[in-house]
Amino acid sequence: MTLRYALLALIEAGPMTGYELAKWFDQSVAYVWHAQHSQIYTELRRLEAEGMIEAETLPRGEKATKRAYALTPAGCKQLQQWVSQVEAPPALRDPAYVKATYFEYGSYREARAQFRAHRKHYEALRDHYEEHVEQLEQRATALLKRRLAKSPASSHDAIVAYKAHAYRGLIERAKSEIAWAERGLELVDRLAAGQGVDEPVLDPSP
Repeated sequence: MTLRYALLALIEAGPMTGYELAKWFDQSVAYVWHAQHSQIYTELRRLEAEGMIEAETLPRGEKATKRAYALTPAGCKQLQQWVSQVEAPPALRDPAYVKATYFEYGSYREARAQFRAHRKHYEALRDHYEEHVEQLEQRATALLKRRLAKSPASSHDAIVAYKAHAYRGLIERAKSEIAWAERGLELVDRLAAGQGVDEPVLDPSP
């Protein structure tokens, strides 16, 4: 259900076509919630069918048309209700940690490769989030400019601060994952030193 609320929040910044929504999604929401463009268009059709958004047909060039979506009163109410609800964090489902639990079935070389790949991934995310926070605090992203332009000045500080706070949390999460991977590499080095060979510790048995 999170995708629909993210779309409602995006549309609240001003009417958008499906193409524009997908573009803005990739530049903002996708940092915290992955979705394929096909999922976005499917959800837009659902929201329109449920009366949460409505589309206005606009000209595109000389002969073609396009549909720009805007929130309805029902969509505004739904967005407010979603934000007001306190939800429990989702149950953890992390394939990297599941696999790490059973690294004894592989070699130390393979375990190192896994931890290095994990560290590299989260280093890239950390850098990406840090850059995004800087842009948010400078009020420099195109979507944020659009949202601030339609919002009262008294709300601007909160709009920016909440978004920056969310991404700072992601930065801290990425740093934690980097530290975990580095501790994993240190662990592998200690185990390998004691083992003396780079072979699986344990062969799975039928």
